[in-house]
Amino acid sequence: MTEWCDMSRKQLRQHVVRSFRQGSGSRPDVLLIDIDGAKAVLKDHNACDRGFGKLLGPLLASREAKALRRLETVAGTPKLYATPDTRSLLMEYLPGKPLGQFGDNPAWEEFFEDFEGLLREVHAMGVAHCDLRSPDNAMICAPNRPVMVDFVSSVFRGRRWNLISRWLFDQFSRADRGALFKLKKGVAPHLLTPEERRLMDEQTALERVARRLGAGLRNLSRRLLTNKKP
Repeated sequence: MTEWCDMSRKQLRQHVVRSFRQGSGSRPDVLLIDIDGAKAVLKDHNACDRGFGKLLGPLLASREAKALRRLETVAGTPKLYATPDTRSLLMEYLPGKPLGQFGDNPAWEEFFEDFEGLLREVHAMGVAHCDLRSPDNAMICAPNRPVMVDFVSSVFRGRRWNLISRWLFDQFSRADRGALFKLKKGVAPHLLTPEERRLMDEQTALERVARRLGAGLRNLSRRLLTNKKP
């Protein structure tokens, strides 16, 4: 993949073979790139509405790139190949299906054990995902392997002296676990333990405020910076 690092965003877009998501409003293009059989995913915030892409595109791309660099050694998260410009990322293509699109799976127990292990590893690297409630961000790759994608909303653990930042990170990590249990409830509710049900339903004041603040900021940015209403 080293040759891709020297390619511009425009050059990469000449090799698009599939669109996973078409960009508009606050959403980026998510495109499958194929060069001589080698595949990668291009996430391009230049496809957002002009105001949103110009002002927030670099911030969102930079945040996700930072998360992927921290998670470089974690199997089950995409590897970052390149940042063609300040608003785009080229990353590893992990073929699979989003959890929300998966049918019956006789090995759900093993899958969620592995998923919890993956989440612990992600948190150990100082990254909280913060958007696992979306089933599209949790995927199943063969053979029954859990994968996490879309780290644009991630939060990072602060330095040892930054007690507030580290406390906030712990809260968001806890919210990640609650989101994982909700995913389990959606496809294999019989596997939930009483403790998992308690943690899933337990909602701290911080989590409520964070969700409302996040939704409010998203709606405000869409109103001000895109051509679409929230």
